[in-house]
Amino acid sequence: MKDIEKPKYQKLKEYITEIIKTRELKTGEKMYSENQLAEKFEISRHTVRQAIGELVSEGWLYRVQGKGTFVDRRPDESTVRTNTVGVITTYLNDYIFPAIIRGIDGILSQNGYNIMLGCTYNRHEKERTCLENLRSQNISGLIVEPTKSVLPNPNLDLYKELSDSGIPVLFIHGAYNGLDYSYIVEDDVQAGYLATKHLTGLGHSRIGGVFKIDDIQGHHRFSGFQKAHAEAGLKLQDSRVLWFDTLEADLKLRAGREEQLEAILSEITAIVCYNEQIAAEVLDIIRELGMNVPDDISIVSFDDSQLAVASEVKLTTVAHPKERLGEQAAEAIISMINRTQNYYDVKIQPELIIRGSTKRINCRKGD
Repeated sequence: MKDIEKPKYQKLKEYITEIIKTRELKTGEKMYSENQLAEKFEISRHTVRQAIGELVSEGWLYRVQGKGTFVDRRPDESTVRTNTVGVITTYLNDYIFPAIIRGIDGILSQNGYNIMLGCTYNRHEKERTCLENLRSQNISGLIVEPTKSVLPNPNLDLYKELSDSGIPVLFIHGAYNGLDYSYIVEDDVQAGYLATKHLTGLGHSRIGGVFKIDDIQGHHRFSGFQKAHAEAGLKLQDSRVLWFDTLEADLKLRAGREEQLEAILSEITAIVCYNEQIAAEVLDIIRELGMNVPDDISIVSFDDSQLAVASEVKLTTVAHPKERLGEQAAEAIISMINRTQNYYDVKIQPELIIRGSTKRINCRKGD
């Protein structure tokens, strides 16, 4: 049968599969719009939709509600993969990370997958080493906690290379600008809002905050902090907010910021801390100043780690889903490997846990 006799939708299908095979459009990239294709081929949008629908059914494309149609892994490629899933986190052995990894490994093991771990210590050069190592292992999928997720990332080329080769990539905790890949995260904006709203509800109007500047969780939690201030009609003052980065956290926050923290603590009645590691340092400084929690200062932190209940002051905190997040990430990457679902954009809702580090106040330090 001559090519001219082929149905128009069939010719469009052949065009699309060809530009995918030649990598003009790569895995994960957005497909041309229906209008663009209809105009290019001088056909109706109905015909375009018919071609796109069949290519989705055949596995060449996938749809994401509200975002559009994207290039899937090629169904005509028969690359043999191992039953190994790569997992890259910023840390492995402390804080909330063992629980997250336990959740991932439990689901992967139940489904016949092995786990291959990498740790970046929140440094881009180590992230690149992890990606290069996993690239050589013929993994089936990749779960990643991004490194310094607010900053421009020099390793996006490796993520794109892995994705283009048909390896699904799923981010947890945050995602990189420039990569429209799947993610499962806690709703950190809502978490910051819940933490701060709890304090305003207890009568606090002079509230400080300590947030991480080079990870997106810090920015999102600060956004929630701002939202709660605005809702309560409170003015948010920059002088009451302390930002820190990964290096400062690794060297102990108080080593370079103790005076700044002391100045903040002297004029507030409550403080929101980026996580329980930071909250523990703030508690130490409060004690050294001869102040008491919660009588002088109320504290809310995030994550509900073991540190939240490790000292005599049990911290009010916004709980991180930890093992549950790990389980959901593992279930998602398995679905992506098996093509039962191609894209995830999940935000897990946070939960406030009230303990003894916060209290209602009747009088406030003077404005």
